[in-house]
Amino acid sequence: MKTILEEFEVFGERLSPDEPFPARDFVRVMEPVFAAEGYRTPRAAGEKMQMLVIMDAGVGDFLCFSGTLREIRRLYPEAAITLMIFPPGFKLAEQCPYIDFLLGNEQLPVLRPLSELFAAHAGYAAEHLLRQRFDLAFIFGHYASAYLLAYMAGAKERIGHVGDFAEGGLSREDCAALLTRPLEKPMHSLHMADLCFDVIDQLLAAPVADRSLELWLTKADIASVREKLAYLGAPSAGRKFFAVGLGGSTRRKHWPSAAYAAFLRLLLTEESEAFFLLLGGRDDVAEAAEVARALGEEHVLSLAGALDFRETASVVTLCSTYIGNDTSLLHMAAIVGLPVLEVCCYGSDLPLDEKAIPRSYYPYRTTSVIVQPARALADCAEEPRDAYGCKHIEEAHCIASIEPQTVLEAYHLLLQQVKEGKREPVFVAEET
Repeated sequence: MKTILEEFEVFGERLSPDEPFPARDFVRVMEPVFAAEGYRTPRAAGEKMQMLVIMDAGVGDFLCFSGTLREIRRLYPEAAITLMIFPPGFKLAEQCPYIDFLLGNEQLPVLRPLSELFAAHAGYAAEHLLRQRFDLAFIFGHYASAYLLAYMAGAKERIGHVGDFAEGGLSREDCAALLTRPLEKPMHSLHMADLCFDVIDQLLAAPVADRSLELWLTKADIASVREKLAYLGAPSAGRKFFAVGLGGSTRRKHWPSAAYAAFLRLLLTEESEAFFLLLGGRDDVAEAAEVARALGEEHVLSLAGALDFRETASVVTLCSTYIGNDTSLLHMAAIVGLPVLEVCCYGSDLPLDEKAIPRSYYPYRTTSVIVQPARALADCAEEPRDAYGCKHIEEAHCIASIEPQTVLEAYHLLLQQVKEGKREPVFVAEET
């Protein structure tokens, strides 16, 4: 009988980039090979369980998943847990107390057919996964590759929600074939955090008791970033810090820098002690510089491109409010309980149903007001509807129609919501 890697190679030669990935055939071929090499044999009594947990999306999704890691560790206190994530989240994950090993995989969040990724996945499994002989794998999958990797890792048991991945060439039935315990996604729309918790809910047949999310920061992290802010010119006392998130994974999420500058000037007329910390990645440096020039160094410090994710999270903990786009910083702010004022590209005339990103990724369990364009512009209102509401991925399109005065009125509403102790998200457009 061929070895696992030999069978991977032979099967890969059969694949066509124009055909769906034949997962059921792959399982039929591989099960005898895995069994022959001992991957289906129960671990000896007293041996530590080896567990693989795959979270295959971006940093914001990983933050929404943080509480589920805590629950997995609670269920399996003695297991050796390996977490596989998309590498940008490493700085946030490396201090997680619930895992033993951390792996990164650049191939996780890609919209490519599995037939094209198969050889790379086989190499990754050979280098990083097969030697662990995993007993159990949890898959928190947005992409087809996570399910294939869990199977190619040789895990005896594989648990996750079933999906239909047209871009990856993996049908719903074939996705289920890669799992030993396929779980149905809830019929009603859930926040991303609760969708992750649902895997544990179904596993236990009982609700998770603690649904909080976590940032794994130390006192040293906070102290270090305080020193860095002071060195860069942030005031040390007497000012009220606002975290301003200018970035976003696509340009359609970016409220224009001129609009931010105009809004922040309006806010300064009411919050005279405000000091704005402009946050974002390297791609946001130019926009942050525009805002900083418009307001002046006495009111703003640009940190875009200057901090890693853990430093950014530490800065957020020092702030009173988060204002910004739909980005991972929003979820950092929500985790530490900051009020959140989000500027969103999803038109208010579109239905907020299960297709709508704002229904699944709003600031979780914190006071929040989400400002929307009054309407989806041009073709963005046409079916098939985009989950983000705006179809113009590489430009500030629908979001650019939001007026600074509208955001200021939304800030007033946010203060009122905080005063009343309300924590459900409120969606507003021109009329607040």
